[in-house]
Amino acid sequence: MYGHISTIWALSFNPSGDKMVTCSDDLTIKIWETDNITMQGGEGCAPWKHLCTLSGYHDRTIFSVNWSREGIIATGAADDAIRFFVESKDGSIDGPLYKLLLRKEQAHEMDVNSVQWNFGENRLLASASDDGTIKIWELVSIA
Repeated sequence: MYGHISTIWALSFNPSGDKMVTCSDDLTIKIWETDNITMQGGEGCAPWKHLCTLSGYHDRTIFSVNWSREGIIATGAADDAIRFFVESKDGSIDGPLYKLLLRKEQAHEMDVNSVQWNFGENRLLASASDDGTIKIWELVSIA
């Protein structure tokens, strides 16, 4: 699987396991898809297909990405920011599109190295930073 042009820092699967999101030093987030039926059929590794690339949302290296059970993708980067993305329901002929849901500028005073959704509380996200802090965020609405 090729797609990024620099170091890939993290990846995360969607809840059903048939999509994956990756983040990179190249300032992009990429969404990938595979045939879940082939995976469950035990026929070995199913091929992954690149669906879309999200770029221009972070100004520095994207270190962390995590896909929630509700389908929200969170990213954390060296620009001290966190971004949230969701699949657009606008129906694209070329495949699924993802759109920016929310920006949190200056989420930390330094690089955001990790973002992780809470398994027990769907709307809680933890972020960790070079500033030595861990913050808990609650996403109130995804309208």
